[in-house]
Amino acid sequence: MTRAAWEAAALRLFDDKYSLVATGPRTHEDWRVDAVAVMKRDFADPRGWPVLDWDRDNAEEMAAHGRAYPFDHPTVELLNQSLHQFAPRTAPPLLVALTDDWCRLRNAPGFPEEQERLFEDARTLLARYQEPFECYTNLDHVEGNTATDASGHSSSWSSLTQYTGDYGLIVASDTEIGLFWSFNPI
Repeated sequence: MTRAAWEAAALRLFDDKYSLVATGPRTHEDWRVDAVAVMKRDFADPRGWPVLDWDRDNAEEMAAHGRAYPFDHPTVELLNQSLHQFAPRTAPPLLVALTDDWCRLRNAPGFPEEQERLFEDARTLLARYQEPFECYTNLDHVEGNTATDASGHSSSWSSLTQYTGDYGLIVASDTEIGLFWSFNPI
C-alpha cells in the first residue's frame, strides 16, 4: 500500500461526491472516541496522507454548527446508537455505493461498466487498514447481521446530519480509524 495508490483510489471514487474521507489514529480502547475525533477534525492523518473534506474551508458553517459540520454534534453515545457492525468482506460494494446520492450500488457513477475498477479502488482504500479490522455503517439493513451484504439499497438509516441523506462506513483497525461518509443535501 502506497500513499499514491490510496490517494488515486480515493480521488477516483469520491472526488466528485460531497463527502468526507479521512483517517485518524486509533488511540483509545473504544474506537468510537477516535471516530468522533475524526468527525470533529481533531486529528492528523497518522501517515500524513490526504484527507478529502469538502467542508474543511467552510468557516461560516463551522462557526454556526461546530467543527464537526456537517455532522450534527457526534458523540460516542450517538455512534453507539446509530452504527451497526457488518462483515468486512462486504465493505468494497458499500464504498462504491456511497458514491451514489441515495447509496444505491447499481446507480454509482460508472457502475456496472467499470464495476471491477470501482471494486478494486474500494479494496485499495480498505487495504490501508490491514485486516483484521471491523466495519460499521449507519445503514439500518445491516443491523444485527454481520454477514449481510451492505451494498444493497437501504430505505432507512440513522442520520448523523440534518441532510436528506448521509451514508457512511467507519473502519476500525488496531492503529487507525477510517471514515468514509457521503452527504446528500437535496
